[in-house]
Amino acid sequence: MAKSYVSVLDIGSSRVSVLVGTSGINSTFVIKGQGEASYAGFGEGEFYEPEKLGTVISSAITRAEENAGYAIRHLYVGIPAEFCNCVCKTISSTFSTRKKISQEVLSEHYEKAYEDKENQTLISCNAIYNILDDGKRALNPTGCKTSKITSMVSLIFAQDDFINTINKILQSLGVERVTYVSSSLCEAQYVLEPEARTGAGMLIDIGYITSSVAVVRGQGLLMLNSFSLGGGHIMADLAECLNISFAEAEQLKRRIVLSLNPTEKDFYELPGAGATKQIPIKMANEIVMARLDMICTCIQKCISLYAKETADYIPLFLTGGGVCYIKGAKDYIAKRLGRNVELAFPPLPELNKPSYSSILGLLSYAIKEEEKNKISFLAKLLKR
Repeated sequence: MAKSYVSVLDIGSSRVSVLVGTSGINSTFVIKGQGEASYAGFGEGEFYEPEKLGTVISSAITRAEENAGYAIRHLYVGIPAEFCNCVCKTISSTFSTRKKISQEVLSEHYEKAYEDKENQTLISCNAIYNILDDGKRALNPTGCKTSKITSMVSLIFAQDDFINTINKILQSLGVERVTYVSSSLCEAQYVLEPEARTGAGMLIDIGYITSSVAVVRGQGLLMLNSFSLGGGHIMADLAECLNISFAEAEQLKRRIVLSLNPTEKDFYELPGAGATKQIPIKMANEIVMARLDMICTCIQKCISLYAKETADYIPLFLTGGGVCYIKGAKDYIAKRLGRNVELAFPPLPELNKPSYSSILGLLSYAIKEEEKNKISFLAKLLKR
């Protein structure tokens, strides 16, 4: 039977991207269509140019549809951390006799964690852990027999204003069904190995003008926070302080090597239409490090809010397209935070770039959800 394709929309802080794909062999993807469009982005939970958002999303979807050769009618939309709120709750259910846990029983159990929040919509409910009557922990207790189950559950809520805005845009484009998911959750489940999520792992995604900090455990998030700083601010600093264009600042950013110990006579060279510009290495590196210091301060503030779950020994992973490409940035951040830091990226030979973590995380999640829905549908037919 031919595999069906799924479509995902990733709303980043510098561009929106659409992918149409399905699963391939050896945990790869088959991409049938893709499209993207740059825009002003968002910060502090607000889009900078909301009146242009519809045109940008339309452009990305249209390009993907042209590649795929058909109209997109169902779309998984990743909601950025700035528009989400994470809450963890502990719940218990006791049974009169030892009961075999089915998916239906588990769903009823998790429903105890549900709550209403003003101006927010629940978009995910995932288990951090489950404890059975014998004290054993099971991430997926389906099939186990127990008289009691206690669970820590992670709930992620999204702002209604965000959902209403995107719904209005997508309805005008002919999209009939929209499934909203947390970009941070999908990304963490995809780029972090299960071993890194057994205890707890921290995923820091530094984007173009916004960044997020998520503490991951089991299948959910223990903490999710964000702040409006990213790689775009580094380029703005370079352009302003060195009196160069933004395009030149972007070119310079890719040449930066923070591990260098330069003298006053060492320069980065920027070839241009006219004469080649020489930029003092020491000055350029200090500009970059000053902004990284600000980013690290924000990361530390996020960590300090959840000190219990962000102990020094838990692994810290860095992803996103904001600073991962700056040579020496990872080591500088590790030194500044006083922690070991590893890069996290898609486990694919040709797509193993941190900037792809978010969009491929969404695609991986969407494919798995569609496969689960198919299995559930077939199970219902067989019961009939």
